[in-house]
Amino acid sequence: MKSVLKVALGVILGLTVLVVGCTALLAAGVDTPTDEPESAVNTEAESSAPAPAEKTDACGSRATDDCTPSVGPNESVRVDALRWTIEDVKTAKQLGDQEFGFGAKADDVFVVVTVNVRSLKNESATLTSEAVQLESRDGAKYDADSEGTTAALGEGEDPLFLEDLGPDQTTTSRVVFDVPQRVLDGRPRLRFNELGFGSTHGYIRLPSTSG
Repeated sequence: MKSVLKVALGVILGLTVLVVGCTALLAAGVDTPTDEPESAVNTEAESSAPAPAEKTDACGSRATDDCTPSVGPNESVRVDALRWTIEDVKTAKQLGDQEFGFGAKADDVFVVVTVNVRSLKNESATLTSEAVQLESRDGAKYDADSEGTTAALGEGEDPLFLEDLGPDQTTTSRVVFDVPQRVLDGRPRLRFNELGFGSTHGYIRLPSTSG
């Protein structure tokens, strides 16, 4: 009789230990396995996160050391204290009076850009030939063509470059670039540079051109 009682007590004690152990495991919590490793889940979350915005999308139209704006053809861009706007763009194979030798013929195609610039400086600023460039989609830069620019100017119209622009003064003039047709097909943009030795600059994308 005593042996039977000992066996019964042993069984009860074993069941008690088992119940207590299971309860402790449930209280501590057990990680539930997923269908894929944690690293894969994190990678998917990172890939679905939106890409950070470029500086040109967030800094408006004013160029600074930390911002290079690129705006549409109907917008203006400010570099240093000069605000630039594109008024008109045309293309041509030749400009000026060809009969009397006062014209110019393009090696490829002339891009004639009428630009407007307003000075917000509190002193006069002298514009230079490096102030405006045409830049292709692949980053190639083209300086203004001096012969083409001279031929494009009307009677009594002064070139933009080497002109002194006084405080709160505005001027409009034409600038001509001689570029390959493929550059125009890639929708280039005008690059406006800081005067002097600074590297600050901004862009205005060219509209569609016509001959």
